[in-house]
Amino acid sequence: MRKVLITGIAGFAGSHLAERLLPAFEVWGLHIDANLTNLAGMKGLGLIECDMTDYGKLREVIERLKPHAVYHLAGQSLPAFSFGHPGETLKTNIFSTLNLFEAITCCSPETVVLNIGSADEYGDVDKGSLPVNEKTELRPINPYAVSKVTQDLLAFQYWKSKGLKAVRARPFNHIGPRQSESFVTAEFAKRIAEIEAGKINEKTLLVGNPDAAKDFSDVRDVVAAYELLVEKGEPGEVYNICCGRAYSIGELAEKLISLSTEKIEIVPDPSKKRPTDTLAIYGDNSRMRALGWAPRHTIEETLAALLGYWRARVGSGS
Repeated sequence: MRKVLITGIAGFAGSHLAERLLPAFEVWGLHIDANLTNLAGMKGLGLIECDMTDYGKLREVIERLKPHAVYHLAGQSLPAFSFGHPGETLKTNIFSTLNLFEAITCCSPETVVLNIGSADEYGDVDKGSLPVNEKTELRPINPYAVSKVTQDLLAFQYWKSKGLKAVRARPFNHIGPRQSESFVTAEFAKRIAEIEAGKINEKTLLVGNPDAAKDFSDVRDVVAAYELLVEKGEPGEVYNICCGRAYSIGELAEKLISLSTEKIEIVPDPSKKRPTDTLAIYGDNSRMRALGWAPRHTIEETLAALLGYWRARVGSGS
């Protein structure tokens, strides 16, 4: 049985990836806090508490495990948070990645590492460049995006100069059960669930910019792409993971409301707008399709699963 390591295993995508890889692989995961709620019910995981900015500790882990593959999902993942905490975002995302690449190069050179970047790397894209492909210029417009560009380029550099078997992924927005309410669709779903449960009297969804439109995929489709890239992706190359069309924030809010038992109104809230944001972005997924991948879940299925998750959480009081 091949051994894999997931950094950030307790997070949203990390937990779905672990669930997908079990029991076909021996799955290990790194985490830095005690909140392992997303991993509840998963048997056979090997969990290691490790701050990836601690190179010595991380190197010990890599040297001991020598995994077939590392899925690098750990990091500060909130663009909005990065505006107020740029230094923390850059330090966390860049140095954890640098340490990981150094440790693998030194202690486990046969390991395949999937570096998880972000569509935010593309940043300020004009309409004439849509859909964005992997050759689109990178023009990041927030500190989080800058950190992901740096990770991406480090993966290329370590492949080119040190032979690291690094495959580079650029997932666009992904949503589904277990996503934190810090992200917009999960925030909507949680509020709808609270309204339905009678915990909120004001039947409104507060929306920053309803016209902002982005490419949203189901997290289960995204982690399927991650597994495929470790098996079939070319080291040094980069792959967009996306559905190939844009959904506006207002459209997603309306779709979630249509699933509700309550009559809920969308209300603009300028305080929720980011200092900078792209009006519309969607990607070209032809490179992933050439490997045999395609989205399997409709946006309606994904939103229904997300709302069901928050109904269960609100109902249980967690």
